[in-house]
Amino acid sequence: MNIFMELSALGMAQPLSSNILEFLKALPECAKAKGITFSTPSEIVSKLKSISQLDVPYPMSWTDEERDTSSWLGNVLQREAFNKLYSVAERVRLCDDRRIKQDWDYLQASNNFRFMTTKNTGIWLNRGIYDSPYDAFTNYMNILGDFIKRVDALYPIDVDNEELNSLLTTIRNQGEEINELQKELAKWQEKVAKESDKVQKKPAEKKKAAAEKKKPAKEKEPSVEKKAAGRSKKTVETEQ
Repeated sequence: MNIFMELSALGMAQPLSSNILEFLKALPECAKAKGITFSTPSEIVSKLKSISQLDVPYPMSWTDEERDTSSWLGNVLQREAFNKLYSVAERVRLCDDRRIKQDWDYLQASNNFRFMTTKNTGIWLNRGIYDSPYDAFTNYMNILGDFIKRVDALYPIDVDNEELNSLLTTIRNQGEEINELQKELAKWQEKVAKESDKVQKKPAEKKKAAAEKKKPAKEKEPSVEKKAAGRSKKTVETEQ
């Protein structure tokens, strides 16, 4: 079961008088009582194995009568922005820059393209901060242009994706090999340190043993029998 809601549903599509907020507050507790758990798509993919492929020949959506993607890719502006964005998809996938990956996710947000729609459906459309689809397109393309420059700065334009992929794979493999060698080196350094400690301890132990030998032997205390005999002798001498 999935619940997909835009933020505009809270207080706009669903007025607060409909108790939409109370519904969302109660939902987790009700689900817990029924033994229902929550998971993100990534968690589900990691926990469960797919059974087979799902054939979806035509993309579907929840908007307009067509229930298709025309609200996002229905005009020239939207398709131009979409195609330019995904022209660098392979290079973004290959890179390891966290900020590039993060901005890539932001740029793929569906509302970026929906703000550019020119469809006349008779239904009010929230365009966010934009007055028109053309304003949305202009702003998005400016941001996208800066993003593509950052991607190109990481990887030269004259290197094709296949060659770039090969180079990055080689670099990653070398990095993994270096990590393994560093681990092996750390093990040997630990062994050498232990052996060095043993070597340093041996002379100290020999000196201690030699010092013990040089010490004068302690006089043995007379045994109990000798002490008793000594006392008897003194007693006899006193009596005499």
